[in-house]
Amino acid sequence: MRFEPDGPGTVIQALARLAHAILVGSSTARRAVKGYATVHRFASRGVGFDFDPDGTYSYETIHIGNHVSLGVRPIMIATRASIRVGDHVIFGPGVVVRGGNHRFDVVGTYIDQVGDELKRPEDDQGVVIEDDVWVGGGATILHGVTIGRGSVVGAGAVVTRSVPPYSIVAGNPARVIRERWDAATIAAHEARLNDQR
Repeated sequence: MRFEPDGPGTVIQALARLAHAILVGSSTARRAVKGYATVHRFASRGVGFDFDPDGTYSYETIHIGNHVSLGVRPIMIATRASIRVGDHVIFGPGVVVRGGNHRFDVVGTYIDQVGDELKRPEDDQGVVIEDDVWVGGGATILHGVTIGRGSVVGAGAVVTRSVPPYSIVAGNPARVIRERWDAATIAAHEARLNDQR
């Protein structure tokens, strides 16, 4: 939309601000209602849980710990496998977590006709995100992956393999780029966390 420096008159601007306030208020109310109407569908959830009701979830297969924020518009899907998120985990915007997989190796069957009945256990692995993890915006975590305690997943990373505790991973496919801290600092961090319990 194009706006010139002299722009619309003050009356039009005032009406536009009023309409915007009404629309934002109704959008906020709609999101709150949707959140209250759907939060019970998660398989389990802890205290201090923050989620975007406009995200995409396979609710019944997702287990959420305490003090978790799923960010803006995440996609978390696992049709049969489970997605488990530990305590004190935060997501950036647009994170994708995909438990399970679709088979593409069934000879003589169209790919769209390969249903759950043809899945093997190795096709339907879940995802585990342990405690104290930050997943950057736009990251994708695929089935069979465990994100170790205290790790950081860089923005836009595509995680295809499990991540060791206290690692920082980035890239496509994601790889460890460094440790979050050295062993002594990790021990001090863990001791302080234990003191808070």
